[in-house]
Amino acid sequence: MSANLHRDKINTVIRNAWRKSTSSRYDASISQFLEFVITNSIPLSACLPASESLLCAFAASFAGSLAGKTIGNKCAAIRSWHIQNGFPYRGGRQLSYVIKGAENMRPADSHMPPRPAVSEAMLAALSSSLDLNDSFDLCVLAIATTSFWGQIRLGEILPPREKNFNTMNFPCWSDFQRPNSVGSRVLHLPCTKTGGSKGEDVIITRQLHLDPIAAIESHSKKNCHLSSDCFASYYSPSGLRLALTKRKFLARCNSILTSHSLPAISGHCFRIGGTTFLLLAGVPPDIVKLMGRWSSDSFLRYWRSLEIIAPLYAELLSPILRTAGLFRPSA
Repeated sequence: MSANLHRDKINTVIRNAWRKSTSSRYDASISQFLEFVITNSIPLSACLPASESLLCAFAASFAGSLAGKTIGNKCAAIRSWHIQNGFPYRGGRQLSYVIKGAENMRPADSHMPPRPAVSEAMLAALSSSLDLNDSFDLCVLAIATTSFWGQIRLGEILPPREKNFNTMNFPCWSDFQRPNSVGSRVLHLPCTKTGGSKGEDVIITRQLHLDPIAAIESHSKKNCHLSSDCFASYYSPSGLRLALTKRKFLARCNSILTSHSLPAISGHCFRIGGTTFLLLAGVPPDIVKLMGRWSSDSFLRYWRSLEIIAPLYAELLSPILRTAGLFRPSA
């Protein structure tokens, strides 16, 4: 086998180290880097491996217009490009300081406010306004309640298109396990952000109010024909089975929320809303973290309602006295 065939095989395999969406973003950033090099009359031979000074110049070119995190992601794309081609990546401390400086140079109006977490009131507005005799609306309610209580990313449960998508990446009805004695069910997500193609399991818990299990059962009676049918699918008025896309789902939800004078939402709002609700309900944070498949940093970043959550755990604490080198609560 020739060296080129070895290289082609390596490139094919190594590209699967990243999700397709990540690879697409990385490709765009690498194209930007090459455009920067050409525009500044830098020899293409200087690109691989790129010196730290070249990497810093590229990063600095976005200062004042992009967030430091965004610039860092572009540099991560260049790093992956070096790794794929077997070259050392020379980004180091100087580059990290350039990215930090660029973050400090962000215009004040470029900071986006936190996305609103879906609240119990918002979920109730959806439930009361959706037509539970309509195939599409039943599907919307099932996805809304499942995503909220299961702390699920919409991209893990909603296909990108109505037809001609990879059905292996999205849950079907057979991915639900049998219910427990109360009715709660485990749902296997075939492809997730952190679990990749091996997927992850989430628990959809029975509730007394805004119950996802009841919504799933109603959705099943109306829209489930085969166990292999996509969970996020419904029948059109003409009888055609269609997948519920993220765009259609959010459009329906936001039309209802805005009619109730509630804020419009984006896809991640159901996940962080479910997390916040469980924390406010007194579920221990480590259990919420486990249920939501959170990594520690992002889990803390997406906590909402701090003015309510913090007093639950940190208000009116007993004083701590130091005696004989030991800490103990005061009498």
